[in-house]
Amino acid sequence: MYRRGVITDRVVGGGFILAQFTIVTNIDVGSGEVGERRDTILIVDDDRDARELIGQVLAEAGYLVEVAADGFEAMAKLPRALPDLVLTDLRMPGMHGVDLAQRIRRESDVPVVLTTGNETFDLCTDAEAYGAVACLLKPINLDELLWTIDCALACRRVATGTRSLVA
Repeated sequence: MYRRGVITDRVVGGGFILAQFTIVTNIDVGSGEVGERRDTILIVDDDRDARELIGQVLAEAGYLVEVAADGFEAMAKLPRALPDLVLTDLRMPGMHGVDLAQRIRRESDVPVVLTTGNETFDLCTDAEAYGAVACLLKPINLDELLWTIDCALACRRVATGTRSLVA
């Protein structure tokens, strides 16, 4: 499905889309139907239950899912998994989500979405400086998560001039 319209900064529930952008164009954001998305999402979270739950939701929505328990494992998987987006927790032992976002941004244009609890939400206001395109507050609203991922991927496709496999 193609939508014509304006995408601009949007407050998403308890989170923010942090990238400054305004795009007026036809963008392929997929139909939103289960099973039609084919982008790969790398989920990075030290909480196994969170990884599994989000992974299940994204797989049911049609995304290909890779998981990592920490930033070091994520960096090791990046060259093999070639994710289209990284969804990472902000607070993790070893490599903080901010450090992971900065490392990813130095090596690629893969969008990074941060997730965090209330105690670290103030860090979200600076997340754009770390290379993240959005920050979502836990517990994550799954509709907002899917909307955020769709928008980040659609904007990346527009910026790189590529099209989704979903038509």
